[in-house]
Amino acid sequence: MIITAKQFYKAWFEAVTEMKGSLAPSWRNAPEFTKLIKSSGDCVIRRVADKVGLKCYPTDYYSLDAVLYEDSDLVPCAPANSTWLRSMSVAFEHENYIKSGVYKEVSHLLLTNADLCVLVAYPEDGIKDDVWIEMHKLIRGSRYEQRISEEESFLLIFGGEIGYEWEAYVYKTADWARL
Repeated sequence: MIITAKQFYKAWFEAVTEMKGSLAPSWRNAPEFTKLIKSSGDCVIRRVADKVGLKCYPTDYYSLDAVLYEDSDLVPCAPANSTWLRSMSVAFEHENYIKSGVYKEVSHLLLTNADLCVLVAYPEDGIKDDVWIEMHKLIRGSRYEQRISEEESFLLIFGGEIGYEWEAYVYKTADWARL
């Protein structure tokens, strides 16, 4: 099952809205906030997976922050109670500090064979033009750029503490397109 950027963002927005009471007070506590997003028992990424009908591996999977997959993605001969994947629906990266080298997260996602790549970040003062340009150049220079643009398979989600606002953008050849 291929999940579109719009479907993922809709599920994301619903999940963060449901968890606002926990997320908002933890916004500036990166370790606690990250646990609520991707690693606690009841976390945002698990809720997203439930909403879109996928399974979730919410902790590092080959250095990806989380992956969403279906049963058919599992390696059939892997031992019971283990998670070995041969494909994935969503590769997910979460970056609390967008200024700490967002190029690392983007390039990591570009090397990942997933139907949808998602990066969630939290710019403190809005996204500066140079960050937008840097992320766009990284994808534009990829041999998969045309496919990523046509399939809208690279999603950026930005969260803002003031007003608890969320914005989503997909990569397009000409520029980022807001969802």
